[in-house]
Amino acid sequence: MLEPLRPARGGFLRPFGCGWFIREFLLGNGPMGSPVISPDLGATQTDIHRAYKEALHRAYAEDMVA
Repeated sequence: MLEPLRPARGGFLRPFGCGWFIREFLLGNGPMGSPVISPDLGATQTDIHRAYKEALHRAYAEDMVA
């Protein structure tokens, strides 16, 4: 009997929330090792996206090592 190939239920759990990260990033706190920005100037959407993705990759890599 053949067993169908399909992914298991569940998935990737985020180590921190997107909303929390964006808020802290725009406040200039530099969450999760991201660069510190000036809250008066802000950042473009692409800068926020890049910082969030890099922080996710860093957190995921730290979990895999530990």
